[in-house]
Amino acid sequence: MTMASGDKDTIRFLIIDSSTREAESFLNVFRESGYSTRANQINSLEDLTDATSGQQHWDLLLMAEPPEPLSHSQIFDYINQKDVDLPGIVLVNPDDDETDPLSLMKMGARAVIPLGHDEYLLTVALKELGDLKVRRHHRRMSVALHESEKQRQLLLDDQVDAVVYVNHGRIQFANSAFINLLGLPEEDSLDGKLFKDLIITKDQQDVEEFLMGIEESGQALAVIQCPLVAHNGSEVPASAVISPTSFNGEFTLSLQIKLSKEEGEQEGVDKTLEESAPDNETGLFDRKLFDQELDIAIQRAVEGKAKSTLCYLHLETLKATHEQHGKEISQKLFQAVAKKITSHLDAKHHVSSMGGANFATLLREGEEQDIKVLVESLLAAVTAEDIVIDQHELPVKLSIGAVILSDTVSDAETLTVQSRQATVLAQKKGGNQLCFYQKRKVSSVRSVEKQLAGMVSQAIKNKKFRLSYQPVISLAGSPAEYYEVSFVMTDAEGKDHEASEFRPKLEKVSLWNKLDRWQLIEASKALMAKRKEGSDTRLLMHVGGFSATDDTFVPWMKVALKAAGIPTDAVAIELSEQNLARYSDVIPDFFSSLKEMGCQTVVSEFGCSLNPLEGIAHLDIDLVKIDQSFTEGLSSGENTKELQKMIQALSQSGRKVIVPGIETAEEMTPVWQFGADFIQGSYMQPPSENMDFDFGADG
Repeated sequence: MTMASGDKDTIRFLIIDSSTREAESFLNVFRESGYSTRANQINSLEDLTDATSGQQHWDLLLMAEPPEPLSHSQIFDYINQKDVDLPGIVLVNPDDDETDPLSLMKMGARAVIPLGHDEYLLTVALKELGDLKVRRHHRRMSVALHESEKQRQLLLDDQVDAVVYVNHGRIQFANSAFINLLGLPEEDSLDGKLFKDLIITKDQQDVEEFLMGIEESGQALAVIQCPLVAHNGSEVPASAVISPTSFNGEFTLSLQIKLSKEEGEQEGVDKTLEESAPDNETGLFDRKLFDQELDIAIQRAVEGKAKSTLCYLHLETLKATHEQHGKEISQKLFQAVAKKITSHLDAKHHVSSMGGANFATLLREGEEQDIKVLVESLLAAVTAEDIVIDQHELPVKLSIGAVILSDTVSDAETLTVQSRQATVLAQKKGGNQLCFYQKRKVSSVRSVEKQLAGMVSQAIKNKKFRLSYQPVISLAGSPAEYYEVSFVMTDAEGKDHEASEFRPKLEKVSLWNKLDRWQLIEASKALMAKRKEGSDTRLLMHVGGFSATDDTFVPWMKVALKAAGIPTDAVAIELSEQNLARYSDVIPDFFSSLKEMGCQTVVSEFGCSLNPLEGIAHLDIDLVKIDQSFTEGLSSGENTKELQKMIQALSQSGRKVIVPGIETAEEMTPVWQFGADFIQGSYMQPPSENMDFDFGADG
């Protein structure tokens, strides 16, 4: 099962609901799934106007019960009139028979969801956010493409060589060098004219058919003789080096016109063709040319012109051959297999080495059944018999993964990764077979929680947890040496998972309470050993929301610390911000009881609620750890103002501020300037199984 990646985007919400507590519960749906959030609660049309003005960008509008005098129609009318790209989701009471979902959809709602259906809300919202991301990317790329085309036209006009772009036989663009070559007035335009009309009569049909064939096949490079007719009727002997490109967002052929009579021109053409030809010995194409072919195939697939398939081939027996017979024999095996592959495939199916024991081939087929037939034939031809090299009989075993290029394909890197994943699947199934890439099914929220709970229970039973410590370093020279303690779980497959990856989904249940108690006992042992060395070491320990509701937790903790011989002021108990709203009835008493015992109190993942500062105003909190999303992109100048504002507001409220996620010296500088009290991150030290950071050296 895939755990949270930890690199999810921050989602920015506008929330329209008369209940702040209800609005916070909406945010928790996303935070439990690993997303950082920013939110603004809207209570009037003026609030909405302010929120959508200036440079502020919002990702999603969540609307439940609009406070009077606001109405659904007012809100959607405003968004539609201002042409704000802000997908809106309306949440309605399932018992409300008066609200008509269809009328809300007609107003502009993207979806109407019953309140309390959190999984439904999350699923719809993430789809809307995905669509929004695509629209934003399209707008950015459209602007970039327009600017790129302008720059390219300027460069083409300055180019010495004559260049003409042709699409479906018609000229899309001709630079001034081409205009001059034909002896036309410079102000003349050839745009929209048939290219064949510029060719001498006897060669018109041949040139036209050749160009259409290149356009149809998507061939990367070709050369043709194409004698032109000048403006005065004389013949201009010329050849064209044809390569694919795009112009005004469409697949186009670029023709670089070279005069045949010029000395050295034919040699240049021959060299160009030679460089684009496959290797004589193996039939493999140069990797650069293969990548170019793949880019062309992607472009054609997106435009719906032709489907292709990227196959990734892994020669499984190469490693054993290398280990048994050495590098020279294994290299010969690789070359022999390459020759077999390229000999069996038609020349239109380009094959390239991908390094190691891997090949890639771009098949000019786009239907699954046709690909299966072609690849099964290839496997039979390549693997049926052992290959004899220097009297060694060497077996051949290929695992092949395939991904079909469709009009939804994005980029070559993604395709390569997907084809590799399919190859791994073919290996797991025994090799010598083909597997197609399949998207992983997304598990429902409940099934994910159930799987996680089972995994954690198994890990508890098998004692597959271990603690980790990361220093929290004072920028003000505090004598105390702080570490944040966490734990790592090893699953049945041997993979490690940080507690922060799965805590948000499980900390509401009693299972997590067991982990909180285990963590405190084990960390106390390590802390006691460390303090005996004479240092004032203190631990920040994150506990789940369930422990805050457990009346026995604090009394038990007091006894446990006393038994371990640890002073209570050496422990700071950390609770995430989302739990402040979730358990708002019990959190004040929980923090008060911790303070009475002598422990420090910490709120982590701070700044993602509707009104962060208001949310902690009435709570007895010593330290506030800002959410890591505030430091993402800090070295490039992103989030700088947002982080500065947050640090200064917290400092003014009397709280000490911890800024996590510091990965570089460039990120540390502004944090120090903004007045943060503590920093934490891999730049100083990543989480370690030992408390061994040299605080003296840092100071």
